[in-house]
Amino acid sequence: MTPFHPLRKKFFYLATASLALALVGCGGGNDDDPEPTGETGILRISNSTDPNINGFYGSTNIGLTGVKDTSTAGPNECAFNFDNVTKVSGDRTLGIIGDIRYAYPTNNNATPALRGDHIKIGVTTFNFVKDGTNLERATVNLTLGTITFNNLLTRDSSGKTAELSGVLQLPDAASRDSACRIVR
Repeated sequence: MTPFHPLRKKFFYLATASLALALVGCGGGNDDDPEPTGETGILRISNSTDPNINGFYGSTNIGLTGVKDTSTAGPNECAFNFDNVTKVSGDRTLGIIGDIRYAYPTNNNATPALRGDHIKIGVTTFNFVKDGTNLERATVNLTLGTITFNNLLTRDSSGKTAELSGVLQLPDAASRDSACRIVR
């Protein structure tokens, strides 16, 4: 076996370290592709500074990932992604995908706080506004297996805003329980 040339060895270590940093830099969330669930959900975008995206979006087959614990790459949050929620009238090419983060359930609390993160409508990403009590306009209910949005304010990088309302199913209870156990 021939030993690594010192320059190759340095390059190998540099490439390995760069890859590790890139993977950690991806942050939390769930990078799995959402899988069709057969679950129904409906969302409404209103009061948008872009009136073309206002309206109802729905699906009878929402795509969901399993829940992941983000504590290895960020704060202690439970995260999942959803997709396949399309506009039901008007521009039916518009759809919503999203990344949802909620707090670890504590002391048998079945309604942990929403922590963020964002939805994407078409090609525009709208982050959940974390000012004041805005995140309290959403309720995660682990008993019912739903998340309900009630005019949750979102904002894109250029300052455009939109409000999100509606109900989505959470990933199945087994996925939620195995990823984010109740902290006592």
